[in-house]
Amino acid sequence: MAEYFTTEDIYYKEILLLSKGQKITDTVLTKLKSLGTYQPEELVDFDNRQRAVLAPISEKFKAKMNIHDDCILERPNKILHTIIFESKTKPWWIYVNALANYVDWLYTHSIDVALISLMIAENLGCSDEELLEIGLGAFLHDVGELLVPKPILQKPGPLNNVEMDSIRQHCELGKSSLQPYGVSKEGLDIILQHHERLDGSGYPEGLKDDEICRGAKIVMIADAVDAITSGRPYKQPTQEMKDAITILRNDEGKYHPEYLTWLENILQ
Repeated sequence: MAEYFTTEDIYYKEILLLSKGQKITDTVLTKLKSLGTYQPEELVDFDNRQRAVLAPISEKFKAKMNIHDDCILERPNKILHTIIFESKTKPWWIYVNALANYVDWLYTHSIDVALISLMIAENLGCSDEELLEIGLGAFLHDVGELLVPKPILQKPGPLNNVEMDSIRQHCELGKSSLQPYGVSKEGLDIILQHHERLDGSGYPEGLKDDEICRGAKIVMIADAVDAITSGRPYKQPTQEMKDAITILRNDEGKYHPEYLTWLENILQ
């Protein structure tokens, strides 16, 4: 069944039927046709909608990372393109679709973390298969937040203890949600472990050093630097990428120093 999204508000006899950006199915489309209430240009399919969404995200990402050479992003972009556009036959693709339609900042964060992770992994000499596993795990690292109520994710102020506990469950929720959908062990470990820290101070299991998979060691860096440099409902971006790397390096023992150096070198 095809999916479409409205590019404009759609009315019938001055009654709002569908808001701009709303997802519609073939069944709804058939009803709209019978009512004669829409123009073809008022609808866009998933792929074209995602390309329209991704273009400005990509430009903002390059500016934030201070990337002037598109070659740096050529392979990471190819892997991410495969995950978003060419994997519709994969069982886990429903979660790619769900992320794209839940909370805007969460989707942007997922893309940014995937690209940063893939840049690091490529420079570590990972194969295409390894890059796809790391890229998928990185893109879906926060998929458990789909089970966190939107008012918590979009709260404009600090979270209370109950709300924070709800957020902290997203690693385990993400792994258990995706376990039946054919995601590799590496991908599932990334989703579960991306908030662990090398010194054992992270969550959910307090893992240390070699207890944490390589992909999670990469993604925890990408996740942290993107969180520092990106806006959220409760904060404006306050740091540049080079400052974010310094903050992580000063958190001695928590992040893999070699991976931080690779990211630093890429951006230079």
